[in-house]
Amino acid sequence: MVMGLFIVLAFCATMALKATKDQGWAKEFLARWFEGKGISQGIGWLSGISFGLGWISCFLPIYRVGALGNYWVRVQPVMVFILLASLATLIMFFVVRNKITFRDLNLASLKLGLPLFIFCLFVIGGMFYSGFGVISSEDFWYGAGVPVLVSQLGAAIMGGFFFLRFKPQLQSKRADVLICILIYILTAYLWVREPLQESFLLTGPAYPNHVYYPFADAATFDVASQFPLIGEKLLVFNTVFFERPLYLSFLVYLHTLFGQDYETLMAVQGGIFASLPVLVYLIGKSLNVRAVGFSTAIVAMLRGINSIFASNMIDMANPKMMLTDFPAAIGIALAILFTCEWLKEPERNRHYSVWIGGALGVTLMLRTNALLLLAFIPLYIFFRLSNERKQWLIGSCLIFLGVVAITLPWEIRNLALGGQMYGPIITKFKNVIEQRYLPAPQPESYLPQNRGLASITLMNTELISSLYSDTDSIQGDQACDGVVCFSSNHFLHNIITSILILPTTPLLDDLEHLIRERNPYYWKAEWDGTFNGTAPLFLVLNLFFIATGIAFAWKEKRLAGLTPLAIFVAYNISNGLARTSGGRYIVPVDWIVPLYYLLGVFYIITWLANTMGAQWNIFPKTPEQATQKYNGTSQLSKTLFVFVILFGLGWLIPLSENLRQPRYQNINPTEILATNRALVEDAGLKSNDLVKFLQSPNASMFIGRALYPRYYKMNQGSFPSAFYPYNTLGFPRTAFKVIGPAGEYSVVLPGDVPQYLPHTSDVLVLGCNGQDYFDALVVIVLGDNGLIYTRQPESELQCPLQQPVCNNNSVCQ
Repeated sequence: MVMGLFIVLAFCATMALKATKDQGWAKEFLARWFEGKGISQGIGWLSGISFGLGWISCFLPIYRVGALGNYWVRVQPVMVFILLASLATLIMFFVVRNKITFRDLNLASLKLGLPLFIFCLFVIGGMFYSGFGVISSEDFWYGAGVPVLVSQLGAAIMGGFFFLRFKPQLQSKRADVLICILIYILTAYLWVREPLQESFLLTGPAYPNHVYYPFADAATFDVASQFPLIGEKLLVFNTVFFERPLYLSFLVYLHTLFGQDYETLMAVQGGIFASLPVLVYLIGKSLNVRAVGFSTAIVAMLRGINSIFASNMIDMANPKMMLTDFPAAIGIALAILFTCEWLKEPERNRHYSVWIGGALGVTLMLRTNALLLLAFIPLYIFFRLSNERKQWLIGSCLIFLGVVAITLPWEIRNLALGGQMYGPIITKFKNVIEQRYLPAPQPESYLPQNRGLASITLMNTELISSLYSDTDSIQGDQACDGVVCFSSNHFLHNIITSILILPTTPLLDDLEHLIRERNPYYWKAEWDGTFNGTAPLFLVLNLFFIATGIAFAWKEKRLAGLTPLAIFVAYNISNGLARTSGGRYIVPVDWIVPLYYLLGVFYIITWLANTMGAQWNIFPKTPEQATQKYNGTSQLSKTLFVFVILFGLGWLIPLSENLRQPRYQNINPTEILATNRALVEDAGLKSNDLVKFLQSPNASMFIGRALYPRYYKMNQGSFPSAFYPYNTLGFPRTAFKVIGPAGEYSVVLPGDVPQYLPHTSDVLVLGCNGQDYFDALVVIVLGDNGLIYTRQPESELQCPLQQPVCNNNSVCQ
């Protein structure tokens, strides 16, 4: 290899010396090899193909070639040489064919985002030097967002390049409709077919039913949605008042239409949530950058696949999880789209201000962080309408009324049940202040919260045993405990974890190797800010493209071009004030970063193309249309129509609670027990003994719907010491939830694997109320094929029931 390079170097030196002495020969040489059609065209194609193959060969990791790995190591130096030679040849073609000199490059165009880039570089440098915004033992502090692979980013850029190349044929309403349909169908197909991965929020398949069940926060949302299916009100944390009801009602409709199979439900949900890339494209269209919008939509599509695949490797929310973060991204995208449309002609598009309010109301009923946007968006628009204060005041009021229109039906429902209108939102903010602003807060979420717990979604759902070894770290950064300090800390962490979704290596890794081996720290809460290999260089390059994209958007579209950025910043400020950052908390807005990144990339691409005489323009100049006369009556009718739509959609939420009649309202558990007397006696129990048992303190009996039955062997569980009844215990047992008119129960039945205990089966449970779970004595599965399961080993009929003691062979007494 060294000898080959020496020979090439000697050859090039000889050619350069000859060209210096004989310029006529040099011109003839260049014309023959780089300007002609025969040999020149062949060399051009060969150089292009060689560059592509050389790039792939140089940056394709050895593990991706399988058994050829040993040969691959030996071939790679040759491919590096081919890559460099082909690159040099292509540069010569570029210079010679276009007669370009150094002055023709117009490097001043590249200075567009230079001031912002330098500012960002100083900020990021200060963060990594000090650790502020990068390293923390804070709660609710998670790692980077879902990454986009180098190959995927390349595919997205190629898609945008296609738009730039054929933009005249794609600039029509018909083309936009077809493109939106294409994006949606392809996204839905890819997301639906991507298989679920077992993770912290999705456990199984396991005995007795061998299916997936939601866990932790996902189970909290799903359990709440199960109550209307038995004719009860939505119930979360044993209260009917909840500030985020939209996703719960969505799950009710999903269950009603598609049943209880988790894989089916999440496939349907993934198909519905496939609308996000479509909205991303429409935002690009609204800003008149279709190429960038299309490219960003591809990134959003591929990141959706990545998030599903990597759900057991990093903490995030994906389109096939029962969490509110991903649908909140759709609400944010709608708010951005409507804001961009309104800013085009605020007076003529006044009805869009109502749509903005509706989008904010939707997002508010998913994530309460959106409340800050209700104040921020009118303030942001004030800079656009500072000379038209009447228009601004009207628009701001319409935004507020739009929020009220879509949220009012749920608040009327709360009032009818004896609650306070918008009371749950007020309560939520009080709880956040008490739990995260004051000392020694208690976790509000079922998801792991402290630094020790934050990494619980690690590889293959292997739970760490020392979860509570750092119990003193609750809001542990004592030096940064003021509101300004910790909110800034989390805000900056949100920014850096959003930027780190972009590639920080040129290697063509697959997703698993990228996360587990290449950069195994970005996605962990305990990341110490260190980088591997070329990551710092790529971080700087990514910052340059983002800054260039932001500056270019401002130059061409002013405030409208910065609307996605403004909402990205505002939402992350709200995250910072809520003392949350990274992971699933940035999912609603981290898709905005690739938008500006790709805008910067395409700015550079068009600069190169224009240097070659292509005359491309990212923001195509559209002919000015004659301004239509303002029609107040038409605007009023449109505005009222939007209000009617939002108010009607809002009623779908309380309507979901009234689809079924109460299932257990007129059922007496005592009568059910008497009806199943034969089953009880066949199990070796006497009905009279059970009646006496129920008269003892802490003994009770209830009937309801069993959810998520899981069987655990001795010393096994889904969590060491929480998430009852699925925590680790020292004896074999079946654990499940039961919901009924009295609320939610966590039930543990010691014994072997039940023969038949379906999810959502009707059950009658007798046992003792315990501190953490209901200790079952008897479980009767109701229905035509009624079965009874009794506690094994047997216990005296008095509360508390005797706990099984097992030896190393799982023989219990």
